[in-house]
Amino acid sequence: MPMYSAVPIVEGFPAVSASHGGFGWSSLWLLEDGDRRVLLDAGPPAYIPLIHEGLGQRGLTPADITDVLVTHLHWDHVGNFTMFPNATTWVGEEELAWAAAQAPGTTFVPDLHVRELLRRDEGVERVRPGQEVLPGVHAVASPGHTPGHLAFHVERAEEQLLFAGDSVKNIHELTTSRAHSTMDEDASTRTVDRLRSVLADTSGLLVPGHDVALRLVDGSPQRCRPQRAQIGYFAEAAGPEQDRSIA
Repeated sequence: MPMYSAVPIVEGFPAVSASHGGFGWSSLWLLEDGDRRVLLDAGPPAYIPLIHEGLGQRGLTPADITDVLVTHLHWDHVGNFTMFPNATTWVGEEELAWAAAQAPGTTFVPDLHVRELLRRDEGVERVRPGQEVLPGVHAVASPGHTPGHLAFHVERAEEQLLFAGDSVKNIHELTTSRAHSTMDEDASTRTVDRLRSVLADTSGLLVPGHDVALRLVDGSPQRCRPQRAQIGYFAEAAGPEQDRSIA
């Protein structure tokens, strides 16, 4: 069977804001094997032009996407699943049941998206941990950040890939096993430790929910490329935009 190639459409960024809510700059990657074109998570609404641009650079449109694998049901990871008309959206069975039980306005849970997932008779599949969702792609239980959070282990690739979603959001969490923004700190610690063990065993790459890809070098997490966010800021009434990029 052909191997998957993997490229980032938008790379995540590990930032928080106390004044303007969550940044929501989540990771969004594309897998291709010749037959399937698979997105790992769907990104927040602000990514819509970036998704069109990133797919267009590869000669693709949203209609070419065959599958969307959702790690968890927070707005910045599921927000655009409706823009892929021919895709099957794969969502955790436990995660969907949990999200459906939350009241409208629950922090980070987009209730309209959850309702749409429940409403659709076709194009939505429910996933259980351990399931081979696609050939060579297995769902991995990774609770803590949310109760039914799933990671996805891609074994059929040049380097094995572990898409951790927000079970491991960034290099700090992989290094310390301490998770920021989690519903269950103890469960998150166990999840981070378990995924780090998988990473060590496979010598592959881990894609966090809000960072560039990571690998272990002599047992220590390292970024595979420099981290940077391009930010412009209008500081003065008559002045030009100033570069406030973060690296």
